[in-house]
Amino acid sequence: MRLEQVCALGIQPGLGRMRKLLRQLGHPERGLNFIHIAGTNGKGSTAAAIDSILRAAGFFSGLYTSPHLVDFRERFQCGGTMVEEVVLQRNLRILIRKISKWPKRGRPTFFEATTALALQIFREVKVDFVVWETGLGGRLDATNVVGPECCVLTSLGRDHEAVLGRGWKNIGREKAGILKRGVPVFSAPWPKEARGVLAQEAQRLGCPWQVVRPLRKGQDRWPLAGAHQRQNFGLAAAVARYLGFPDAVVARGLDRTSWPGRFMNLPGRHRRVLDGAHNREGVRAALATWREQFGGEPARVIFGCLRDKPAEEMLREIRGTGAQVWGVQLQDARGGDPLEWKIRPDRLWRSVAEAMEEDGKVPIQSGTFILGSLVLVGEVMCWEDGRRA
Repeated sequence: MRLEQVCALGIQPGLGRMRKLLRQLGHPERGLNFIHIAGTNGKGSTAAAIDSILRAAGFFSGLYTSPHLVDFRERFQCGGTMVEEVVLQRNLRILIRKISKWPKRGRPTFFEATTALALQIFREVKVDFVVWETGLGGRLDATNVVGPECCVLTSLGRDHEAVLGRGWKNIGREKAGILKRGVPVFSAPWPKEARGVLAQEAQRLGCPWQVVRPLRKGQDRWPLAGAHQRQNFGLAAAVARYLGFPDAVVARGLDRTSWPGRFMNLPGRHRRVLDGAHNREGVRAALATWREQFGGEPARVIFGCLRDKPAEEMLREIRGTGAQVWGVQLQDARGGDPLEWKIRPDRLWRSVAEAMEEDGKVPIQSGTFILGSLVLVGEVMCWEDGRRA
């Protein structure tokens, strides 16, 4: 039986189901050292950088992120590699057996179950630290059941407002919900309304709070491109220094950071870049990185997104570049229908494979940018793997 078959559908904010599940599993979260990360954009990159620094310092770290791009095991990294299949399956069987005994009404969601699974895995393999990424929001997110060593808040964007509430104030309140009494918090600069909420919450809980600026652009070439990644690396460095790591270890960890699907150059004779930007702020940052790296604008953009994402806002940013826009239908059931977008693409494709093959046949001089969703990233990576096989 598969995990999704025993779980409740959709997004259901709240911590009651998660706490009940952890009790039944014997509280696998206890005894683990967490670095808890929330925010809209940059959570995964920041988490990957912190994880890399921990490993450079000689620690055996666990990294929990979502979604996965190709392989479910990507969500559970142990010492820089995906969890072993035998460990995954052993803990999955325990988890599925527990959930199957619950009444169908009130069962945990898939994300809640995978979060509990991560805790089981990290307890079994005995990690030294857990880099712990929220799924959505923070206050009512399934990950918010731990006592962290520190909290990290990445850049904000206007995403998931149907769940988190509209406007910066509501979004900031939900993200700041991961703060714990007396626990240090490191944050990217936030919009004024959200920053006010964060300041109040940090003061109420007695949390030392540091606003972290991006690393300066210098002679160093970081492994992840873009000004937004310098912000993410700045957060990772601040956490590392709080933990007492010397600058040489921090630099080595940052230099070794790898995070697929973020401004990733695809193999081939002409320029094709893949990026997981999936909201207006993310697309804006990705386009700025293109200009920083190559000068000018992309000549073609292949775009696909999920139904619950702001397609029109992203397409408006893309249209501003003057690029050809090719819309693709994602194979995922949550994929948005390009025919329903108010800003119409120049060409429509029924699949990522069709669009990529045509782009390869008729390359365009200044290159193709592929973005709009992490699901899109995964489908392109699967297509690339199949082509090379």
